Amino acid sequence: MNRFRPATPGLAICACLGLLAGCATTQMNSQWKNPAFTGGMAKGSRVMVMCQARDDTLRRVCEDQWVVQLGAHGINTVRGYTLTSLPPSRAANPDEIKTAAKASGARAVISMQLTASDVSVVNPGPQLGVGIGGGSGGYHGGGFSFGGLGVSFPVGSATVTQGMASSTTLVDVASGALVWSGNASTAADVDITAQVTALTRVTAEELKKAGVF
Repeated sequence: MNRFRPATPGLAICACLGLLAGCATTQMNSQWKNPAFTGGMAKGSRVMVMCQARDDTLRRVCEDQWVVQLGAHGINTVRGYTLTSLPPSRAANPDEIKTAAKASGARAVISMQLTASDVSVVNPGPQLGVGIGGGSGGYHGGGFSFGGLGVSFPVGSATVTQGMASSTTLVDVASGALVWSGNASTAADVDITAQVTALTRVTAEELKKAGVF
């Protein structure tokens, strides 16, 4: 009597991909703090935030998320995209940033650059399984085997989700000195807003731990 035996390669691949995706988390990869910096910013201090991203929409999402994260620590935030003195179509130079920060009353400037990371996950499309030797065809994740032989082949395109990385600096406006810098990365996800939220949250938490505020 023939027994139904599911083919496992496709399922194994999916399981491995799921495991890798589950293990990948948003994390701070490296950071540095100026040893000369001894005093943190008190609640109510004002900080200007600027994000550099692939498009203006993502830049605005990033700066809005900084408002949320810094607000949780009692820091007032000025978003760069709200300041008419900063160029909307290109990255501002240091002099333009310093002038805008002073005009807004900001004590420090946080700049975050968002880029695609090296982490990506390939999600295979659905597959068609065909059984030979008394079997029948049907849709299964990894095909099937019936009667000693099973064949599976893709019927849909695979999709790729990309991870995101950030590089962040915090500069003191009065002295122009770099106070803190750090790099973070997050897991591959189709939800870009969720990635930006995770990166700003982790970075803000590390700034708090470092005693910056």
